[in-house]
Amino acid sequence: MIFITQISTFKLIQVVLISGVKFLFAPLLSIGYGFTYFQTVLFTTVGGIAGVFFFYFLSKWLIGLYNIYCPFVISYFGGEEARKRMEAGDCKKPDRKKFTRKNKVLINMRKNYGFFGIILLTPVLFSIPLGTFLAKKYYSKNSNIILYLSISVVFWSFCISSLYFFI
Repeated sequence: MIFITQISTFKLIQVVLISGVKFLFAPLLSIGYGFTYFQTVLFTTVGGIAGVFFFYFLSKWLIGLYNIYCPFVISYFGGEEARKRMEAGDCKKPDRKKFTRKNKVLINMRKNYGFFGIILLTPVLFSIPLGTFLAKKYYSKNSNIILYLSISVVFWSFCISSLYFFI
């Protein structure tokens, strides 16, 4: 009980929320507030895992909404050709896929790093919302996404907190 009462609740909530969104900056904030090493690891881990759960289920909901409403949006804004495709029943399969720089980056990332690359890089390189969304979108058949993302958050929490505290 003394552990929690000595910490300002507002500072604790800030560290947890920041670690759920942009994990890389949360240990710096925690150190700036004067938390100890173990408090920093604990709070950033809790916030990161809470962010993984929140954004996993949010992305699941958003992908479901996209699959339901995409044909209507495409037919409304896509013009006469899209309206004909929707009436024919193949709205989800466009004639030709546009190859953009963003698509090229995503394809290269999936090809070079795969599932475990996304899992490993999510807390530090990507933000937790983006990495969780990519993992859910491209690897939704893997039933252990949340577990692997949580392990990655714990690993990076120890690494980043150790780096900031001891250097």
